[in-house]
Amino acid sequence: MPIFTYKAKDTKGETIQGSMEADTQAIVINRLQSMGFFPLMVQADLSAKKKTSGLNRIFRARIKNTDLTSFNRQLSDLISAGIPLVKALTIIVNQTANESLREIVATVSSDVQGGDTLAAALSKHPAVFSKLYCAMVKAGETGGMLDAILERLAEFSETEDEIKSKIKSAMAYPAIMLVAGMGAIVILTTVVIPKIMAIFKDLNQALPGITQLLINIIDFFSSYWYMIIGGGIVGGIIIYKFLHTDEGKTYWHTLQIKIPMVGNVIVKREVARFARTLGSLLKNGVSILSSLEITREVMANKLVQAEIIKVSENITQGSGIAAPLKGSKIFPSVVVNMVAIGEETGRLHDVLLRIASSYELQVDRSIKTLTSLIEPLIILLMGAVVGFVVIAMLLPIFTIDPTKDTGM
Repeated sequence: MPIFTYKAKDTKGETIQGSMEADTQAIVINRLQSMGFFPLMVQADLSAKKKTSGLNRIFRARIKNTDLTSFNRQLSDLISAGIPLVKALTIIVNQTANESLREIVATVSSDVQGGDTLAAALSKHPAVFSKLYCAMVKAGETGGMLDAILERLAEFSETEDEIKSKIKSAMAYPAIMLVAGMGAIVILTTVVIPKIMAIFKDLNQALPGITQLLINIIDFFSSYWYMIIGGGIVGGIIIYKFLHTDEGKTYWHTLQIKIPMVGNVIVKREVARFARTLGSLLKNGVSILSSLEITREVMANKLVQAEIIKVSENITQGSGIAAPLKGSKIFPSVVVNMVAIGEETGRLHDVLLRIASSYELQVDRSIKTLTSLIEPLIILLMGAVVGFVVIAMLLPIFTIDPTKDTGM
């Protein structure tokens, strides 16, 4: 559908501008007039196709979570100030730096001008606005508290970003150490050791066992590197395809939970996400079954998704949420008991949000503990490997027999 750019004056005499999708120029003019605007200029955007085609589409800016958070806060502030939704979206279009998000917001603005609700317009872009997001916006529009909902969505995104950034920052130092250690080993085994070994062979003396073992390892990788790389690629493809099947995802997610310490962090993070998502949806008036369906799609772990499906099935049979969670391998008994209390008191959403806050704090602490253990373990591992290589290099020097004939 063609895109038209326009300039118009509102009832206060202020000039606004934006873009709108429509079949003809006349439709754009009619829409602007029906919204109380006086069109000054309406013309086809001839550059629209160029901007969204070919290499530009491939290399366009990726929409980050921080971009959406900024969008939520800006729209919330504008609506709170009494600015109409369409004008607020137009203002955001002009202020958004991310080209991809700017085009999407412009399309959303056009759809809203055409009569769609904000939730309906956003739902046309599922890659950017999730079902959770659209459901909460719909609840905000229905309840007349869209600005508050957008503010909560911004806070929700910031909480997710904070957890992800903490995990990334916590793993950055161990990752750098691992890469540096591997780089040192590669240089020693491919550059330094072959030259030293050549000297030892010229001396015509037997090498210590540890040195010979290192030489055998290097020779093996040198002789069969193409088979090792090829096998790794083929094995990686097979594992990748397997992990993208339902059976593979279930196996991998089950294995993740069983990993010592790491599994505990994953469980806590999933519980926090479940409680935060479900609590936010229920607090904003979304029905329990719809909330559970959206929460299930948000969860990353297949085992948690299976637990939520059981909860939904039990609710359709007249049961509550706490009952099917009893005996769960994912949800701790303390969480189940708190959910039961929340159901009894009619304050389930408040209880869930408290659970989320508590477990998000526990995830933060667990990550710090885990990384504090990972760092010395990596140092110990890399030290052992580098130490093995250095000892294998130096030991022949101390075992050289100076009285032995070197053939020179």
